[in-house]
Amino acid sequence: MKTLPRIGFASLAVAAVAATGLLAAPAPSALAHGYVGGDTSSLISRAAWTANTDRGDVAYEPQSLEAPKGFPAGGPADGRLASAGGLFGETLDEQSATRWAKNVVQAGPVQVSWTLTAAHRTAQWRYFITTQGWDVDAPLDRGDLELLATFDGGGGIPGVPTTHTLTIPSDRTGYHVIYAVWDIADTANAFYNTIDIDVRGGGPSITPPTTPPTPPVVPPATPSAPGAPTGLHAMGRTASSVDLMWEGVQGATSYRVERSTDGVAFTSVGTATQPRHLDTGLAASTTYRYRIVAVSAAGETTGSVLTVTTNAAPTTTPTTAPPTSPPTPTTPPTPPVAPPVEGVAVWSPTGVYTRGDLRQHDGVVYRAVQTHRSWGDPSWITALSLWQPVTHSH
Repeated sequence: MKTLPRIGFASLAVAAVAATGLLAAPAPSALAHGYVGGDTSSLISRAAWTANTDRGDVAYEPQSLEAPKGFPAGGPADGRLASAGGLFGETLDEQSATRWAKNVVQAGPVQVSWTLTAAHRTAQWRYFITTQGWDVDAPLDRGDLELLATFDGGGGIPGVPTTHTLTIPSDRTGYHVIYAVWDIADTANAFYNTIDIDVRGGGPSITPPTTPPTPPVVPPATPSAPGAPTGLHAMGRTASSVDLMWEGVQGATSYRVERSTDGVAFTSVGTATQPRHLDTGLAASTTYRYRIVAVSAAGETTGSVLTVTTNAAPTTTPTTAPPTSPPTPTTPPTPPVAPPVEGVAVWSPTGVYTRGDLRQHDGVVYRAVQTHRSWGDPSWITALSLWQPVTHSH
């Protein structure tokens, strides 16, 4: 902490600029930031103190008194210092000996803490105090203030809360104002808080802390297991294979495919990183039960069971003796090309479809049985679990 010489009455040039109103009041920021007050603070600002019942809408946003930085050369205009340039209807700028509740203090050290709802990178914290003989019934202006203390922020993120120890001069008694300025490092703005105090001499009444408060320790979020896979179905089957597909699960890094013949004992038959798996080497006309396990570093979750029966083995056709003389080759007939169905879009093997959608393929109109996305397989249009042929009139 460093204590700088008094400003005394501001220079006529600064006062003239402020008096012309060239220091325009900004609109309130959409973000919340900070105010003087809280459990670790001996003082509370005019805007945040509930004892000031008639302080206007700033009662709901004491942390939003933000204006351009550069005080006292810049910043809010004289007469509008408390409202940070006229924010919240300028109610905070009303000034008299009895208008505001006062923090009772004694000359000497006093602890000030900022409650930060958004801890910005900080250039510095500065505190000003009214001079002896200031006019308590006139609007607050720069000429009433002198620098009390400065704390370097170093451009870093401040702790929550941020606490400073000020020293109230021994030559101050009665009603005074401390003007707190928080200069932000990475924006053009600062936050301005007005603190009303009643100095009752006699020495320090508050012992400053020997160590700064310890910020709360926030435990890291505990990762959770992925959700259970859903939508498991067979895209196709043969006498020796089953083509499985399911809905992907957010957070899953892989999937384990498990199979059972009795529905009780399941064994792993493969893993996949995409929601599809072809299970091969199966017996014909056999019923199998499948389930999918979503896997991540946080755990595993098992989906519901699908029952599938493989197709019957194909029958063997006996071979016949070749004819004694080769038959005369004939040109095979050209199959008729089915005309397109008007008003129905053509099916694409890479499209995304919603249940009930109509698409045509090779002159046949199909209706989507379920919502799904095709992954490039041209045989999916004939998978009855996805598409159902329908009658369509031209």
